[in-house]
Amino acid sequence: MSEYQDHVRQSLEGQNVEPSEDLGMDAMRWSPAPVSDAETDDAMQSAADRAHALLDRAADAYLSLLDTVLGDGTHHMVANASTPHGDRTEGQELTVIGDALIINEAASTRVCAVIAAAMVGCATGAVVVRTFGPDGSEFVRGWRVRNFWLRPLTAQEIREAYTVDTETGAPVAPEPGVEYRQAERVPRPDQAPTHGESASHTAPRDNRPPNRRN
Repeated sequence: MSEYQDHVRQSLEGQNVEPSEDLGMDAMRWSPAPVSDAETDDAMQSAADRAHALLDRAADAYLSLLDTVLGDGTHHMVANASTPHGDRTEGQELTVIGDALIINEAASTRVCAVIAAAMVGCATGAVVVRTFGPDGSEFVRGWRVRNFWLRPLTAQEIREAYTVDTETGAPVAPEPGVEYRQAERVPRPDQAPTHGESASHTAPRDNRPPNRRN
């Protein structure tokens, strides 16, 4: 599990996470809901295991998106989740230059948490990326959260998302100079790179204690 997931896991378990300049003091902390006496330790552990599994899957999807889909350029990423408890949106900016990745880990943690929220059975969500390429190009791609993974949106679907008013359904003029592209497939972690492909540039060290791995 990556250090990004460690930040998420720490916040879910109520541990203090050092806030960045753009974070409020309590932004990365989680206050557990009151637990009734009727709930057993086994039930609580099961719920925690399910939450951790979703966070692991969300981080896998996020890192796979960074590793295999986003090319050179500056990328503005926005993740959204619609749940029975309300909507949540988080965004971040990151830059890819060859094998180098410039990223804010706290923002990555928040984006992963939103993707995980969208993976809950009764929720929906999506990830949209606007890319400013080194050649001056500007294009937008999107992925829907479905079946615990990121599924690519077609060029027409992402165009409609940007050119239709979500409240009225009225058409909105497309932004000049922006291309709406078909999104690429996001491979799963067990789909190893083929011979000749470069290794991941986002695979950081595993910071978990030995008994928390696998």
